[in-house]
Order: sequence, then structure tokens, then C-alpha cells
Amino acid sequence: MQLDAYQIRNKDSFPYSKEITKSFGLLDEVISWCKTETTGDWRWQLIQPSSDIVPGRYVFYFDSDRDYCAFLMKWSNTSH
Repeated sequence: MQLDAYQIRNKDSFPYSKEITKSFGLLDEVISWCKTETTGDWRWQLIQPSSDIVPGRYVFYFDSDRDYCAFLMKWSNTSH
């Protein structure tokens, strides 16, 4: 059984993107959600790491408009 190889893609190859902020330790929750709830290809990028004082900044990229809209509804208004 051969697993699909991970492909490096340029961020410009994704039609949808959203930057979010997350407090220290909460990024894993977002990534887990993406792994279970999205149907298309997606990636994320670290812009600024979180600390105990400053939330981290991350950009999530999506191929699917369905995944993008679901992500916006779930994560765009939360910075915890």
C-alpha cells in the first residue's frame, strides 16, 4: 500500500485563505478540526508564534470553498 506523498504547494496555488490568531496551546484544536472536517486540500502557515503574552498568527489555505466557508464560521471570530 502506497501512501500519497505530501506535496509542497505555493500559497498562491490555493484560492482561499484566512489569517487567524490563537492563544498559546490552541492551534492544535484548529489543526485537528481541519483534519476531520475538511474535504479538500488545505495547509497552514505560521506567521508569528504564540507566547504566554501574545497570541500566534496563522494563515490557513483551502482549495474548497465549502471548507473555507466552514472554517470561517468555526474559527474567524475566535481569538482564544
